[in-house]
Amino acid sequence: MKAIKILGFSFLLGLTSFAQQVQTPEQQAQALTQSQTTMLKLTTAQQEQVYTIHLGVAQKNQGIMMSNYSEDQKKAIIKSNEEARIAMLKNILTAEQFAKLEKAASEQRNH
Repeated sequence: MKAIKILGFSFLLGLTSFAQQVQTPEQQAQALTQSQTTMLKLTTAQQEQVYTIHLGVAQKNQGIMMSNYSEDQKKAIIKSNEEARIAMLKNILTAEQFAKLEKAASEQRNH
C-alpha cells in the first residue's frame, strides 16, 4: 500500500513538472511514458502498453477533475485509479524495472 501511495505521488509530481502549460491526457501519457522509457529501458512492446495505461488513467482523471464530485470524492477516485495503474504496470514491467520505479518514486517523495 505504501508503494502505491509513493508511486501515485511520484506520478503526480511527474505530471506537475511537465505541466508548465495545460496538457492533454495524450501529452501527459506521452511525457510520462518517455520518462519511464529512459529510466527503465522499456522495450517497444512495453512502451506501447505503458502508454496505453497512462493514457487511460489520464483520461479518467481528467473526467473526474471536471466532474461535480466533491474534492474528497475526486481524491478517492483518483487514488483508486493510481492503484489500478500501479497494478497494471507491475504486470508489464520486469521485477527489476518495477523495483527501480518504486525506488525512484521513493526518492522523489523524500526530496
